[in-house]
Amino acid sequence: MSGIFHEREQSYEAKFAHDEALRFRIRARRDKLFARWAAAALGLSDEQTEAAVRDVLAIKDGPDHDQALKGHVRQMLQDHPQGSETSLSLAMELCLKEARAQLGGAVP
Repeated sequence: MSGIFHEREQSYEAKFAHDEALRFRIRARRDKLFARWAAAALGLSDEQTEAAVRDVLAIKDGPDHDQALKGHVRQMLQDHPQGSETSLSLAMELCLKEARAQLGGAVP
């Protein structure tokens, strides 16, 4: 009987680890897409775009990650019409949906 509970526990732990890894990959993909969106709005070259993506991926992960990400992109887009809070929030949400679609993950 305890073997069944142990297997069930391991199954839940494996699912949790899988879901967390998927969340991380989706967030990283979203961040890349968001950086590329900002670079496209600014008309940056391929090299500048890749540098912007590297800068965005260097933002420390944590509870304030999304705000730090928006702040960084807002700084990139200062004096640009797409740098408004509404535009940034909408673009970030669209990038999240695209990242989920690309990675095939709907994590709870």
